[in-house]
Amino acid sequence: MKTNTIELYIHIPFCKSKCRYCDFCSFRAEEETIHAYLGKLKEELIFWGKKLAARDVVTVFIGGGTPSYLRREDIQMICETIFEHFHICEDAEITIEANPGTVDLKKLCTYRENGINRISFGLQSTVKEELEYLGRIHTYEEFLQSFDWARQAGFLNINVDLMSAVPKQTLTSYEENLRKIAKLSPEHISAYSLIIEEGTPFFEAYGDGRGDGILPDEDAEREMYHRTREFLKDRGYERYEISNYARTGRECRHNVGYWTGVSYLGLGLGASSYVDGCRFCNERDLGIYLGEKPGK
Repeated sequence: MKTNTIELYIHIPFCKSKCRYCDFCSFRAEEETIHAYLGKLKEELIFWGKKLAARDVVTVFIGGGTPSYLRREDIQMICETIFEHFHICEDAEITIEANPGTVDLKKLCTYRENGINRISFGLQSTVKEELEYLGRIHTYEEFLQSFDWARQAGFLNINVDLMSAVPKQTLTSYEENLRKIAKLSPEHISAYSLIIEEGTPFFEAYGDGRGDGILPDEDAEREMYHRTREFLKDRGYERYEISNYARTGRECRHNVGYWTGVSYLGLGLGASSYVDGCRFCNERDLGIYLGEKPGK
C-alpha cells in the first residue's frame, strides 16, 4: 500500500579493517575510490530526492561498513544532500553507525550539528581477547572514550552492539560485558549471537559450528540468550525484537519500520529497497556501481 512516509538507508561500504566474522558488503579502499563512491552516492541521493519529493522521510540510517571511517566533511556532505533533496520530518530519527577508534569529539559534534541524533557503536565485547578473536580494531578503553565523547557532543540516544557465543567466551565473561554496558546506561542495547557465515575467515576456522571447543556449545549459547533478557529487563531494558533491548520509547524506529512494512529506500552499494510493495536492490559490484565497467 502506498503511503506518504518512507525511510532512508545509506550504505557506506568502507572499513579500516574487515572483521573475521563479517559477510556484509564492506571492504578497505583507497581515498580515490572513496571519493568516487561518495560522488556517485550524491548523484543517487539527488535523483531519488526528486522522485520522492512528496514523501515524508521519518528515519534515516547511515550504515555499513563503517560510516565513521569517513572524514567528518564527507558525512556533512551526505547529511546536507539528504536535507536539501528530501523532506525530512522534524522529529525524524537519524542514525549513524560508528566503531570505537574511528571517532573523536570534533567528528561527533559535526554529526550532531548536521542533524544526526542517534549513534550506534559497534563494541561487540569488553574483553580484550574476545575483541582480538573477532578481529576488531579497537579496545574497550577506546569505546569508553568514544561513548563519553558522544555524550559530550549531545547524543541523547545511543545504542551499543554486543555479541555472544564468540570464541573463548564463557557465560561469566559475557555477563561481565552486559554488566559493564548496562552501567553506562545507553538508551538501547543490541545483543546478537555470533553467526558463522560462509566466505568469512570464521567459516574456514569454525565451519562445522563447533570450533574444537573454542566456540561455546549450543547449551551455553542458549543460556547466554536467556540471561541477556533477564539481566537487561532487571535494569530497565525491554526486549522488543529478538536481539534488541531499549529503554521505554527508545526502540530503534528505523528497525521497527522494517518489521511493520514501512517503505524504505536503500542507497549505495548493494542497498536493498522496499517501496510501495516493490522490492529491488542496488548493484553489489563496485566497478559497475561506479560506472567503471559495463553492467551484467
